[in-house]
Amino acid sequence: MAVEIPLFPLGVVLFPHMPLPLHIFEERYREMMRDCQEKGVGFGVVAIREGREVDAVAEPFRVGTLAQLRSVERLEDGRFNILVTGATRYHIARVSLERSYLVGEVQFLEDRSGDPTRLISLRGWVAGAFQRYADELRRLADEAPTTLELPDDPELLSYLVAATMQVEVARKQELLEIDSAEDRLRACLTLLRREVVLLDRMLARRDVRAEAISPN
Repeated sequence: MAVEIPLFPLGVVLFPHMPLPLHIFEERYREMMRDCQEKGVGFGVVAIREGREVDAVAEPFRVGTLAQLRSVERLEDGRFNILVTGATRYHIARVSLERSYLVGEVQFLEDRSGDPTRLISLRGWVAGAFQRYADELRRLADEAPTTLELPDDPELLSYLVAATMQVEVARKQELLEIDSAEDRLRACLTLLRREVVLLDRMLARRDVRAEAISPN
């Protein structure tokens, strides 16, 4: 069943279960926030395919995530500081320009169930790859490695890894559009392995430069 929700195009991807702080300053999105508060509803966050956040003609991707309001601070000048959490994914069937902000006719999406045995194995592989990825990032920042506490639930892990990886918005959008935790974990694993190779190369180049300039 299709429903209408306000849409907030952004330069980021919001994933289910993940938090996102936002500062609302444009008048059209202030109006959106006032409408959401009056009606007691959330809004849809959707990444921008083309255009800019402050551009009225920005083209969004067709899959986004419903944002649930967790905290709202309304400033004296009408701006808002808010914290939202990603809820259900949705597909945009139609976009309306009748209001100052976008309104989408959307259909909510559900993850397909996967094979429990494969999910358990994938969860372990992804957790290990994500730990190595985090260690490499900390090494690059000259910080000591730390053991991560990762969720046991495969779906939650898939969204956590997808949200945390430092990759392009288009890559994150591809992960959001995957309809099963099993396939999303596989895609995360592929990206993690690619990113670790890139980080290893960056660290190797840094070590070579450091040796070249160090006194004999």
